[in-house]
Amino acid sequence: MGPEPLGEGWLEAVAVELETVDAAGSADGVAQVVVSGSPSGTATFCVVVADGRLSAAPGRHPEPDMVLSWSCKDFVDAWQGGLSLEAAYMSGRMKLEGNQVLLFDGWRPLLRSPQLRSALASLR
Repeated sequence: MGPEPLGEGWLEAVAVELETVDAAGSADGVAQVVVSGSPSGTATFCVVVADGRLSAAPGRHPEPDMVLSWSCKDFVDAWQGGLSLEAAYMSGRMKLEGNQVLLFDGWRPLLRSPQLRSALASLR
């Protein structure tokens, strides 16, 4: 089992695993993720798909295509597989500003990828 979601060392561990994932077939784009009520207050990081590669970094991105806002409880529930992105969005548990089509269509191959699931399994 990896570090506690959103806790110390978690994003670094996630970033290492994401580098191993082939994101070919997914649209390029940037998601800014903002999680309120995390162990350190508000957690802010970005996820980038570019040229078939996937990465994550702490902080704010200067030009995100979308911003996903979560409560810590809902983010952790989704991270651990108890809540899908679609259900989170439809129920209002995740707020999405920006390019909705990118998340639900352009990143569909990535989000449904067994390789992504496998890479992150040890951290969930």
